Amino acid sequence: MKKSFVFLPAVMLIVSACSGPDVSTRVTSSLSRGVLAVEQKVQGKAIIMTPNVEDITDKGFNIRYMELSFGSGVPESIRDLAIDQCESTGKVAVFMGNSRGLVQLNTVKAHYECREIQSS
Repeated sequence: MKKSFVFLPAVMLIVSACSGPDVSTRVTSSLSRGVLAVEQKVQGKAIIMTPNVEDITDKGFNIRYMELSFGSGVPESIRDLAIDQCESTGKVAVFMGNSRGLVQLNTVKAHYECREIQSS
């Protein structure tokens, strides 16, 4: 019985380390067509951690940050960080959604995609 308690966490660690993008990124990307970051809803929220750009791919990225309040929208500084990240590749930022951590509810991950600029 004791061996199974040690074995199960080890298996879960190995499986999660070998997985692709996290579940929240896959779900948010599949459910949303997105909104241009310059048009997305922003709210003035207090950020208690330096934002971290992570999970960077050729298609998009996530920005993880911690905030003191709850609600929809993201802080303006997060939106601007996403716009700058995509502009560095000559693309526009599209906000796909955000998700909250299950344990730390004030940890937020904002999902963005970088898309080609559409010319009319």
